[in-house]
Amino acid sequence: MKKAVVLTYNTTSKSAKYLTQQLEGRMITHMEEIRPDECIINWGGGYFPSRAWHREWLNKPSAICNAVDKLVAFHLFKEHGVQSPFWTSQHEIVRRWLQEGSIVVARQTSTGMMGQGISLLTTPSTPIPSAKFFTKHVQHDKEYRVHIFKGMVINLGYKRQLRQEANLLIRNADEYNWDFYYTSTVPYPVIHEAIAAVQSLGLDFGAADVGYQTNRSQAWVFEVNTAPGIGHHTITKYAQHITRYLRNLYD
Repeated sequence: MKKAVVLTYNTTSKSAKYLTQQLEGRMITHMEEIRPDECIINWGGGYFPSRAWHREWLNKPSAICNAVDKLVAFHLFKEHGVQSPFWTSQHEIVRRWLQEGSIVVARQTSTGMMGQGISLLTTPSTPIPSAKFFTKHVQHDKEYRVHIFKGMVINLGYKRQLRQEANLLIRNADEYNWDFYYTSTVPYPVIHEAIAAVQSLGLDFGAADVGYQTNRSQAWVFEVNTAPGIGHHTITKYAQHITRYLRNLYD
């Protein structure tokens, strides 16, 4: 069986460290440390040199680059028929959305995390800032995180409000007062779009964040995380599926 080596862009990542322990492998940060008998488990790194991409990988750097840049991801979602928020870089379209009563999310960066670079435009009179791009808010009432490995759902989570004053429009952790909790069931459209999103980016595994509007039974993919900060239960699920994959690699 191939041995596992966890390649991470962040040496302080708790999830990468725990995954390494579960796999009884090694954690590294440089390609030069790879051994011939190892399969690379790429935990969120999109910048590694292309000369090594012919090796055995789970999540090649090129696929992670697709996920990290949200504009690239939205293009690929559209190309593969994955439901995701409408987006634009044109101010006249943003103004029309606002006049129609929609809320618009201005994004200063296409690679921000945890709400970085996000601001909300809520009325037609709101000044439109300079931004990398804008997305039309989908007015979802629920949000899920679906963990996918090789086209299979391996764990499910939903975002739960931690405090009454939690921001209902930006459902990120920390200052927005939201966090993920485990669940056993989610609506079918959420599962369908999550699997399609991960596959559209060329990923072997990933955690898709999916908004859901209950009264319309409609799901939208917001992003796919390739190094999600997750608990031991979910990491164990990843480790189990990765181990099974490595055992069957050459059978």
